[in-house]
Amino acid sequence: MTATTHHGGPGGMGQDRTLARGARIFGALLLAALALLSLGWIIRDFTKASEVTDVWWNWSGAPSRAENGDMWTTSFTEPTLMLMYAVAAVTAARSSAAAGILASAGVLTVLLRVPGLWNLNADWLQGISDGLKSKVLFSTIAMVVIGVILVITAIAGRRSPEAAGGYGYGLAPAYGPADEPPAAPTRGGAVAAFLLLTASAVALGGWEIYWWQDRGWDFYERTLTGERSIVALLAVPGGWQAWAVALFALVAGVAALVGAPFSRPMGLLVSAPLAGAGLFATSFAVKMKLIENFGDLSTREQFNIATGVLELVAGLAVLLALAPRGDRDAALVPGFQDRPRASYGDSPVTPPRNR
Repeated sequence: MTATTHHGGPGGMGQDRTLARGARIFGALLLAALALLSLGWIIRDFTKASEVTDVWWNWSGAPSRAENGDMWTTSFTEPTLMLMYAVAAVTAARSSAAAGILASAGVLTVLLRVPGLWNLNADWLQGISDGLKSKVLFSTIAMVVIGVILVITAIAGRRSPEAAGGYGYGLAPAYGPADEPPAAPTRGGAVAAFLLLTASAVALGGWEIYWWQDRGWDFYERTLTGERSIVALLAVPGGWQAWAVALFALVAGVAALVGAPFSRPMGLLVSAPLAGAGLFATSFAVKMKLIENFGDLSTREQFNIATGVLELVAGLAVLLALAPRGDRDAALVPGFQDRPRASYGDSPVTPPRNR
């Protein structure tokens, strides 16, 4: 009994949007490396803290000092991204959405790490050992380079139709979950993600415009560049981070609304820095008893606390909204259903659906 293949029309040779197995594994290793870099600096801060909780409160924005007056190296961005990288690494290795995961993680990494390239070389950064600054700078350069490589891998690592389907060999294609087209979000999940991510982007952008108008450009410019404003060596300037996350969230929200397959990994990944910022902002409000005395606060302070809660809730809700996979047929390239199928007698071997 021999295997025969049934070739479809030209549509069957359409581009496949999945990554080759090698590209997925390579991307997962890069993501793991990013997670380990963040973890290493977090551990360093733990060793410099009088109490481990001092690091948490530093991430939350409460003033605290490391032992011997050392400067902290991490901000809330590090634990947030570390968790994101770890989950993305495990997922990308066996997911049909690996291209979207790698590209989204790469772009987000570059956006959030680029300011460190100029801040760690700035003349105003004084009183810190050259050895520590050099190590953090090299780590930052490595993170940016890895981010760029992740994007390149997502683009260049796409498998050819022949590699995916085993064309021309008379053999059954080795289909698995990672070989299927990436699934678009469910319709309800797409609408919910759009509303949540757009609301978050508008809130973040609104605050940045408010601070610009309230404090003037000279002050606000420093929140974009980080000049004399960062309190940890790896910290992302507040204004820069807000605009970067807002833009990323807005693009992910719109992409989800139109059903783009890459919107799921993009939305899921941006929910990490969004929820992380909200978690630590809310943690600060609780520690300072601001929520307890919410009615006594000014309107601006109330809105500030509400924004933190919105980020936290929106980030977690987006995870729930985009986690379910929509109908994969919406993401199929033309002719995908006409891809070669190997048959053994009367039992056709077909790619799995909606796994």
